[in-house]
Amino acid sequence: MNVTQTAQKRIDDILTFDSVFRIEIQGGGCTGFKYNFDITDVEEDDIHIGNKVVVDPFSMTYLEGSTLDFKNDVFSQSFVVNNPNVKTTCGCGESIGF
Repeated sequence: MNVTQTAQKRIDDILTFDSVFRIEIQGGGCTGFKYNFDITDVEEDDIHIGNKVVVDPFSMTYLEGSTLDFKNDVFSQSFVVNNPNVKTTCGCGESIGF
């Protein structure tokens, strides 16, 4: 998994000294899974993919080849995962399937 410069800059702006930005895959949503972003502490088995950006080993299996980006549009700001492993998405765009 890669982190774009835009996403890394935004992460650097929002983190405190001792926290990390976690990306994980969680069960839920219409098609089975969803992305979760959290500011938390580092765990022993975390995989570091950027400066203070971590992924747990379970989620990493689904995120191989993905890119984390940050979109700053006129009406919204959000982190976006461009994931080539996703096979389906729901109508609202929040849920993904593999």
